[in-house]
Amino acid sequence: MVEIRPTDESVDPSGTTLIEGMPGVGLVGKIATDHIIDRLEMTQFAEIRGEGIPPVTVFDSEERGVNPPIRLYIDPSEELVALRSDVPVHVMDAPLFAEKLTEWVDENDVLPVYLGGLAAERGADEMPSVEGIGVRNGQDILETEAIPAPDEGGIISGPCGALLSNAADVGVDAIGLMVETDPQFPDPQGAHVLIKSAINPVASIDVPTDRLVKDAEQIMEQRKELAAQMQQADQHEASQVSHTGMFH
Repeated sequence: MVEIRPTDESVDPSGTTLIEGMPGVGLVGKIATDHIIDRLEMTQFAEIRGEGIPPVTVFDSEERGVNPPIRLYIDPSEELVALRSDVPVHVMDAPLFAEKLTEWVDENDVLPVYLGGLAAERGADEMPSVEGIGVRNGQDILETEAIPAPDEGGIISGPCGALLSNAADVGVDAIGLMVETDPQFPDPQGAHVLIKSAINPVASIDVPTDRLVKDAEQIMEQRKELAAQMQQADQHEASQVSHTGMFH
């Protein structure tokens, strides 16, 4: 059983837009969602507990309280809800999780926006592209905001895939946003493009992403240093000569 348990009974999430930030490829969805929560100073109003959610405790700096790993936050002025997850949900448990969240979405007339990373190689100065798919009215919203459809077919697995599948089964509006990302590293640049090009227009918000751009530059420099170190290591290994088994 999965339960969405309110921690603030005064909050009414009806009619809001939900941004979902489960950990995934490049962590783009989580980075984007956490950034939005922090920049808008959204407040927690519910937590998600139950089967398939790892029994771990999360704590924040300079606070003594404890939290479950998956929580819901709200900014009433922006009519926005965000799902922050500090743990992944296993693929085998995703259907049960998706069923409960979709039930909550339907009951509260919430428009869910599910985020995913599309593994792709790109150059240091190459901006990732964003694609969108939708269920029911979600398709019309994507058309209105000029978010392109995928160039190629594919499969979405994990919680994001289960959530979109469940939305289609139940018949509720939903949007899936996908951004090209490097699967080997956290990708704040992908999260920056995802927010600026897709989440902001779809959710009718204006969240700045300058901090993510700075983070992306720092990570790119670290990756260049790592690549240089690896190249030097390879050259060092190639120049080694080892005489084994030769006794005189």
